[in-house]
Amino acid sequence: MQVWTKLFAKSPFKPLIKHAEVVLETVETLEKALEAWEKEEYETMREYARKVDDLEDFADKIKEEIRDSLSSKLFMPVNREDILRYLQMQDKIADAAENTAKWLLVRDPSDTPEDLRVEVKSLIMKMSHESIKAAKLVHEAIVQMDRVIESGFGEKEIGREYEIIKEIESVEHKVDELDTKFMEIIFKNSSKLDWGLGMYLLNIAKTLSNISDRAKDAAERIRLMMSK
Repeated sequence: MQVWTKLFAKSPFKPLIKHAEVVLETVETLEKALEAWEKEEYETMREYARKVDDLEDFADKIKEEIRDSLSSKLFMPVNREDILRYLQMQDKIADAAENTAKWLLVRDPSDTPEDLRVEVKSLIMKMSHESIKAAKLVHEAIVQMDRVIESGFGEKEIGREYEIIKEIESVEHKVDELDTKFMEIIFKNSSKLDWGLGMYLLNIAKTLSNISDRAKDAAERIRLMMSK
């Protein structure tokens, strides 16, 4: 814990960057699992999905250590409660990635009707790329926030931070549109899908959408910290 305290003494965002690095590794591992899912390499997919679970546990441990070491006696340029709220939102990105990984472990989509398979895979992979892009941008945003502090809230660094936040919001909107389109396809073709397969596919899409939702929440919290 002393390590975290020393990091907080340098900047309140140094420990958050350490946590963000694990969250980033979690979503990048999920990305590999989904790439294996697309190629129907299910054993490889399961290996990556189980690793996502391990990384999410690690992110949780770091989150708890940071919480325990964040003393109210530390003088920081940002409110302690804001730091804790942001940490919780950043951690939820790893939670959402873990939920997607759990659904990947439930079953193989090999019984998806042939005429739907290409379309379903294509949309899921588009959602995957965009959602994971949003999560990666959150890592970039918290690194940038540290630069904002180090620059003494310099205009150039603040401007770059707002650009990243807007990009996260734009990506989240795109994922929402893809999610709606995916639901339309599944319900339009519900007569071709058994109940379990339909639920499986919808939940993969929903949990992927949740990753970008949580990324947007984290970005919104950074925006609030910037405006105080």
